[in-house]
Amino acid sequence: MGGMGFSFFKPKELPRPASLTFTLDGAGHTYDDGHIGLAPTSLTISEQRVAVIGLNGAGKSTLLGLLDGSLKATAGTVTITGGEERLDPASKRDLKRIEDLVGKVRREEIPNSFYRAENISEAVSEALKKHKIAEGERHARIGNLFAHFDLAQVARAKASELDSEKRHLLAIAAALSFNPSAIVADEPSKGLDEIGTMHVAKALFSYNEQVIFATHDTDMICRPEYAIDRVLVVDEHTVVYDGKPADAVAFYEDLIRKRYEAAKAAA
Repeated sequence: MGGMGFSFFKPKELPRPASLTFTLDGAGHTYDDGHIGLAPTSLTISEQRVAVIGLNGAGKSTLLGLLDGSLKATAGTVTITGGEERLDPASKRDLKRIEDLVGKVRREEIPNSFYRAENISEAVSEALKKHKIAEGERHARIGNLFAHFDLAQVARAKASELDSEKRHLLAIAAALSFNPSAIVADEPSKGLDEIGTMHVAKALFSYNEQVIFATHDTDMICRPEYAIDRVLVVDEHTVVYDGKPADAVAFYEDLIRKRYEAAKAAA
């Protein structure tokens, strides 16, 4: 009696969209302690470069967390679409795919796990393993990225040995390492001086990736070489302005001036 043959098929790898569309439909987030991070908000983001500005505590980080899937909406829904895919961050299965499509850059710069690695090259390599990138390809990607971001000379250094600018650059290189469709960056130049901020901004926009980022640097937003398409102003957990860079910055500066005058009058 002849044996039965079995064929094993490798699951078809989904194509990686060139960019993503993020849709918030009445989406908001209230933290466990009752603090409102973002009031219910409806908007769609599909542009290549979108900045989010606002005072500390306004809700910028919460908005970005809803976009990249690190926070779940406690009101409304969030949908991420790219190509033929329609993903729901509230779904564990979809969230895994979102983690392959969205690179995250945090205010605290690099993940804590990077400090435990033997060196920064190994740190990024370990992160790439989670995306099932083969060893040879991992080395090639890290080599190219480190050369591009001026990190090659410190590739064997520990993360704790890097200065602040290099840590910011490493965070961006790590986010780009798995070829995401979009980068969501929360204050990617936080704490840097003007020159360091310029280096980080050039790095952030040097690849033709969709970038959604929060910043306090209004000069960066208006620089023509960075070609920011759209700016959202967040105030008191609400998106209060949505428009072009120059108009949004004028609105934001007027908002700050009114806040200052109100505080001065109340003193």
